[in-house]
Amino acid sequence: MLNIPLILQSMQQRGLTRTALATACDVSKEAVSNWLSGQSLPRPRKLLRLAEILHIEVTQLMAPDDEPVIAFRTTGGQRASDAAREAAVTAAEHLQELLPHLPHPRLFSPAVLESPSLEEAYLLEATRQVRDRLGLADDAPVQRQELLAVLQGFGAIMVPVYWNRQRHGHENALSIYLPRSKTTWVFVNLHACIGTFNAWLAHELGHCYTLHRLAADEGELFAERFAQALLFPPAAAARAAAELGKVSGDEALRLLAWYAGKYEVPMSTIVARVDLWLAHQGRKVSGLKRKQRGCDVHGEGRQETLSVSAALFGAEQLPAEHYIRTASDFFRTPVFEALACWQRRQGGGSPAFVASALNVDIGHAVEISFALSPASGMLAS
Repeated sequence: MLNIPLILQSMQQRGLTRTALATACDVSKEAVSNWLSGQSLPRPRKLLRLAEILHIEVTQLMAPDDEPVIAFRTTGGQRASDAAREAAVTAAEHLQELLPHLPHPRLFSPAVLESPSLEEAYLLEATRQVRDRLGLADDAPVQRQELLAVLQGFGAIMVPVYWNRQRHGHENALSIYLPRSKTTWVFVNLHACIGTFNAWLAHELGHCYTLHRLAADEGELFAERFAQALLFPPAAAARAAAELGKVSGDEALRLLAWYAGKYEVPMSTIVARVDLWLAHQGRKVSGLKRKQRGCDVHGEGRQETLSVSAALFGAEQLPAEHYIRTASDFFRTPVFEALACWQRRQGGGSPAFVASALNVDIGHAVEISFALSPASGMLAS
């Protein structure tokens, strides 16, 4: 498999379009698209030519088949810490061991985007098609369960975890793609704020649909813009822009908060989509970007400062057995069942393995490991 993120990064640095690369390699544009979508590999001579054009060693052009691809969703767009990335790589290695214990083998490849692009027209069409599949009106909000259903329909394996609100690096969600098995694991932090829940579920869905084919920064930007367009579509942005244009000051902020409440997204998402819509109409942006900073990011009277766990499950952190049952049912995830099966095959509990696979502290892992053991009488049998 080609190292597609590296190739795309090199193309961007050199200002090469797919058409220009096709011309330089003396192949069709369709051939280049097939290379960059992972559908085919260049012939040896073309591989050498590709390396020459992009100034990349041939050995670097090929990505290891089993190297995991990792993407974080962080608070405020901050970069995940080095320690967090190392822990994610370790988690990926352990998740690989769970594959034989998943209840159903993957027989179908997931539907992914062809040649993902950061062009606004592409993003709008991609999100329109997703919304159409959900049967949504042009300006209808996306419900939380609909987002989860799309992720599950894609084949993503949800991994709900307690990572604490003040986790170093502010990681709210993490996706790990294992190329060999073509499985995507989506970690969600149950301690994160419920108000951003839909936003980072949609963000991770964006990563799923691209299979991480875009270079790191481009991939994050695509996922963020995909999430915003999916959750607050053009029809909603147009209506909000018209209404916000008639008010100012605190009234504008209250209206902004109302939209955030209705669509269950941060105020920053509303502002970003409204400003983009105005810019495309050749009009002056709203000026609300600075004003909404420091405000409550959600509508008045809404309990959006609660954690995901508190809002959905009624407690900041559930006891291990209750957490496993509740999270398994809500997210329809086989991850805990797979962990229980792995432990049985190993002949006993393994808190160290659980800690690494879920990227949680050892104390919590001990509780989870016991809850998954035959002695607890819960999942294992």
